[in-house]
Amino acid sequence: MHISYITTEYPHSNLPPAGGIGSFVKTMADSLVKEGHQVTVFLCFSNEDKEWIDDDIRIVQIKIKSHSKTGILTNRLYIKNVIKRYVERHNIQLIEAPDWEGIHAFCSFKTPIITRIHGSVTYFNSLEKRKTPKIIRFLEKRALKKSTAVVAVSNFAGKTTGEVFGIQKFKYTTIYNGIDTTKFVNSESRPEEYTILYFGTLIRKKGVLEIPYIFEKVVEKLPQAKLILAGKDAIDPIEKISTWTLMQNSFSETLAKNVSYVGAVPYSEISKLIQESTLCIFPSFAEAFPISWLEAMALEKALITSDIGWANESIKNDESGFLMNPKNHSAYADKIVMVLNDAAFARHLGEKARERVVHFFDQKLILEQNINFYKSLI
Repeated sequence: MHISYITTEYPHSNLPPAGGIGSFVKTMADSLVKEGHQVTVFLCFSNEDKEWIDDDIRIVQIKIKSHSKTGILTNRLYIKNVIKRYVERHNIQLIEAPDWEGIHAFCSFKTPIITRIHGSVTYFNSLEKRKTPKIIRFLEKRALKKSTAVVAVSNFAGKTTGEVFGIQKFKYTTIYNGIDTTKFVNSESRPEEYTILYFGTLIRKKGVLEIPYIFEKVVEKLPQAKLILAGKDAIDPIEKISTWTLMQNSFSETLAKNVSYVGAVPYSEISKLIQESTLCIFPSFAEAFPISWLEAMALEKALITSDIGWANESIKNDESGFLMNPKNHSAYADKIVMVLNDAAFARHLGEKARERVVHFFDQKLILEQNINFYKSLI
């Protein structure tokens, strides 16, 4: 097969840091190429038009054509035209795109198009109880309704997406995200004691503004506890300033001494950072099915996450991690303290977490499900 992915991010040393969708595209592309399939990645909203090869994966960068008010439409029409040429020239048999911002809203080819629900702007804003610009909602809904098929990365994300767009009898197939568990293997290096890691974008929807209050409760009981934050900063959609600045304002001067913000970390270095920590925290309010959680679980790391919707599809509470309400700072902190104080228990949670990933979310299993789904449409 010749499969293509539309994306706005892709993990590579020559490109800006990528998030979960970029990780997903890279993992799927690598896996398909190893199985003998062809893969083309359309990297949209780039600063130049360029074609290059990354480990047998064709990367087609598509330049932003307009920054004007009408650019949101002009750019998507340009994306459609570029992709159309490649579909015809290279016999692309299937196209997949994320639901975010309806990048493919005007793509209409004989080739099947899948929309994968990683979480649209409308979806996330609904979870955060915020309004979505009408044009974005229109583009995302149009992209969904014009798709040949829709895949959701969790049952929660699929069901909620149908509800927020008001699509009657919304049809989707759930295929969870997966990771290559052979690449994420614990090297058995000893983690630094009493070290808490959060990695991911610093943004309100991921619950990072709750972290200072949670960490304050932790340090009251464990003054030696350390917090490491890794990920790119983002402008807060409400306060219109840096999220890291908002977080800093919530750390007391004493507490700040126990906090390290290392910024965006290259994808290749994430594993090392995870293994050097005692546990990972993800107090998110809005996700679809985060790959970052799977990465930490595969590396046998104890996790304390939020308890919303998608969470119980990835983690079995009290067995492979803890699902907690991020707003309940004291209770969340108590779980952190319990794990930090018991190294053997932390290892046990981590071992169970990896077992769950290997059993349910290993890329070999997920790849087979995706390939079978692709073949059913081609």
